[in-house]
Amino acid sequence: MDFKRIMNYCTNLQLNNNRTWFHETHDEYELARKDFLGFIDRLRFVINDEAPDIGKTIMYMEPREWMYRVARDMRFHKNGPPYNPAFRAYISPDRKSWLPVGYYLRVCPGSSCFGTGLWCDTTAKMNNIRHYISKHFDEFQEIMYKTNISVNGDKLKSMPRGFSADDPAAEYIKMKNWEMIYFIPDEDFDTFENTLDLFTFYIRKMEPMRKFLLKASKHIENQRPEFEW
Repeated sequence: MDFKRIMNYCTNLQLNNNRTWFHETHDEYELARKDFLGFIDRLRFVINDEAPDIGKTIMYMEPREWMYRVARDMRFHKNGPPYNPAFRAYISPDRKSWLPVGYYLRVCPGSSCFGTGLWCDTTAKMNNIRHYISKHFDEFQEIMYKTNISVNGDKLKSMPRGFSADDPAAEYIKMKNWEMIYFIPDEDFDTFENTLDLFTFYIRKMEPMRKFLLKASKHIENQRPEFEW
């Protein structure tokens, strides 16, 4: 298992992002893919120790179930390059739905990262998260203070309908997604053992907020409809 091989392949794919080169060097891709799958296979044991609520499920899964393809869906990238020059995975019992909240990893020269968060596909789901954060904002703040971690995300320009601008949680209510991401310098990917130790540290810091967001994702706000017909 070799991070250098993963990084070199991503660099070369960035420089030769076309189908001809990809197929001519498919053996190189398979070796790098094997390295990446080997790493996330090891990472599952760290997650099992530090986040047992998802660990107990992922221990019985195959690492390939968490990995994203490098080939892009050209329906959404009609004029772009055909491949994403990175190895990515979302380690969770259900990669496609993002729930339960798991851990995301991207290995790519100059833009590697590791983190967790909550991404919603409908406004109704976002509003459920917003209501939960508003109701439990003291807990939310305490977690950030104790773990020295920040929560970031894309924001609306104004408050969403049904929420007050005076709410102490206003800046987090404006968010459309809530995430904690650590960007990782290339030099931190030296040996698998050292990198696993680094990720253990990250997971311990992020785990209290991941659990908070998981509870928020299960929250259903019982409200009267805004309009009655």
